[in-house]
Amino acid sequence: MRIAPVYDFPPFNTGLFADTEFLLSGGDARLLIKVEEQPNIILRFDRVRWHEFIAMYNCSAEQVKSAYFKVVRLDDSKRLMEYITADRAASKAYKELHHFRIFLDEHGCHELFGESFSAVPDSV
Repeated sequence: MRIAPVYDFPPFNTGLFADTEFLLSGGDARLLIKVEEQPNIILRFDRVRWHEFIAMYNCSAEQVKSAYFKVVRLDDSKRLMEYITADRAASKAYKELHHFRIFLDEHGCHELFGESFSAVPDSV
């Protein structure tokens, strides 16, 4: 499996990391990351088919190292290939799927299968 960087957070002191909110609605997901003294960081994942949250103490060393305060795409992911193979739906709700991962310190790790990713400006 190849790990491809997708998004690096703007520079900040990770000790200022405050909180996150994960919202899945209508098949799309939004991950809001709050950092003290910084604008919120909003990550959007479109056409999410699968999501897993892993608390920090259950995250593997590989998850932490590969995605510490950044979004990565796991190319040739065995889990994703198994998911696609098992998806027997006649009409797919996605054109293609990617396996994304992000690790957020004390919060933990999110992994998602989704069609696309983008960082969006904070409108709050």
